[in-house]
Amino acid sequence: MATPRVAQSRGHVLWALAAFALMSVSWALLWTVRTYWNPVFFFGMWTGGAMLVRALQGAQPFPLPRYPALMALSIPLWWWFELVNSFVQNWQYQGAFRYNELEYNLFATLAFSTVIPALDAAWSATLSLPKGAALRVAHPDPLPAGAPSAAWCWWEVALGFFAQALVFTLPTYFYGLVWVAPFLALDGLAGLAGGVNLAYLLRLRRYAMPLAIGLAGVGCGFFWEFWNFWADPKWTYSIPYFHFLQVFEMPLLGYGGYVPFAWSVYQLVWLAEWGWGKITRAAAV
Repeated sequence: MATPRVAQSRGHVLWALAAFALMSVSWALLWTVRTYWNPVFFFGMWTGGAMLVRALQGAQPFPLPRYPALMALSIPLWWWFELVNSFVQNWQYQGAFRYNELEYNLFATLAFSTVIPALDAAWSATLSLPKGAALRVAHPDPLPAGAPSAAWCWWEVALGFFAQALVFTLPTYFYGLVWVAPFLALDGLAGLAGGVNLAYLLRLRRYAMPLAIGLAGVGCGFFWEFWNFWADPKWTYSIPYFHFLQVFEMPLLGYGGYVPFAWSVYQLVWLAEWGWGKITRAAAV
């Protein structure tokens, strides 16, 4: 009879094989066929990829209820960036099929739900690397100089809102702040709530945690652009002043935006879990 540990190991292997199959089949279909249902293949590819990364770490590939909650959180997050893009016009979608408004919104929402689960799987891997192992979400490494002051955090929040205002009012010149503004606001709010403030870590030259999360962002960014290049539907870019040295559809300098984007999503997830924890504790009293 197999021991619990052996049975668990076999279970992870089976999950990894199933996730790999889902990812591979969806990937092949996304690149080789042009059908009405191609956005579903995008969803299957990224869901399989996120599950595979988690399974290879020995974690639950589809933890309940956390995974669906991350999917739900991902939807308004990316619709927010779609709203911002209506001002900056940095990316456009192209495809063989033309969807009506309802169809477009449903398929887009399905695709957008994969963003945070993919990043969460990626940074769970990078934060477990040797330099980041002590910096997991549940056990942040204590800061040698204490937590940032409330003033630091409030100034960061204010700077984030100011940066976002610049994006809306002068998008041609400040489109690069699309990814920086949310990070500043969310990082400041996380600091005020007692979480790890990534900007403060950078100030202290404690780079392990920001680098690990940023690496996860760049890694996901590479695969977003790689899988997008031969896909249908797909997105393309129009980047003022810096549209050169393309790697797939993305100009090379654009990959830098995946770092503050990953930081902002990390803090959004932390804040959502912190807020949900407070709600459930209050309800239990």
